[in-house]
Amino acid sequence: MKKTLLLVSAIIIVISWYSCQYKKEAIDYPASTCDTSNIRYSVEIVGIMQANCYVCHATAVANSLGGGNKYDSYNNIRPNVASGLLLNCIMQNPGYDAMPKGGPRIPNCDIAKFRTWIRNGYPNN
Repeated sequence: MKKTLLLVSAIIIVISWYSCQYKKEAIDYPASTCDTSNIRYSVEIVGIMQANCYVCHATAVANSLGGGNKYDSYNNIRPNVASGLLLNCIMQNPGYDAMPKGGPRIPNCDIAKFRTWIRNGYPNN
């Protein structure tokens, strides 16, 4: 009887402990030196794209290496930004092609700049 009571108590404790757990979403907070206050397409976003994306996604190579996605102009990048595809790919979220393909995820600060630019309506500035 004592063993049964002890076992039931242990099970109740374990169930209670698991029921109080929750899965926290991973949030990438940019380093304090990451300035996202004035993000411009023509400066910050193009710079990040040149450093990480144009090797496959420039007009000259996009059909053979970049799956046809051309990102070397605002008009070319806009549809995939609007759909959420670009941000999900560079964040390497499940269900999306991790970009840059075969490379490490771009720095959190650069992702924060993309997020800010997108939250601001992804202006062509």
